[in-house]
Amino acid sequence: MAVSDAEAVARIGFEAWKSNRVHQSWYAEDIETRVEESFLTFARRPDAEVVVAFTAGEIVGWGARDSREHPGDWARGWDYISDIWVAPHWQGKGVGSALIGEFLVRMRLETLGVASIEADAANEAALSLYKRRGFTEIWRGTDFSPSLGLNQAKVRLEKALP
Repeated sequence: MAVSDAEAVARIGFEAWKSNRVHQSWYAEDIETRVEESFLTFARRPDAEVVVAFTAGEIVGWGARDSREHPGDWARGWDYISDIWVAPHWQGKGVGSALIGEFLVRMRLETLGVASIEADAANEAALSLYKRRGFTEIWRGTDFSPSLGLNQAKVRLEKALP
């Protein structure tokens, strides 16, 4: 991601989140404001590797990876896909799958053994995509989401990287 991409990355993340709010509580104004600010803060100063997807010169999605257990510590191996966000009018057209594929290639080149990814437990579209890409569910539980300011039911999935 180039510095000049930050505003588009934040906008796409926020629009994608708004288009797929899987819980009624996510419609609250304070949560919406917190999430929008969180996308802007992250895009302006990402503490992870961010990859953008372009089509016809337009950013149509983006993803990020990091270390889940040791955020920001490159030495630990960035084996966690922390974000996949696709502009609403591009969802279901292979953009998310392509972003995941790019991260898996990078992780294999770095000889990381396993890739992990998470989604809200109610986000059936994301979970279906991850399973189609070969990820297997390994954990279900509740985790605090700083961007939402709420506890969130999550599913963690993993994929071996041969």
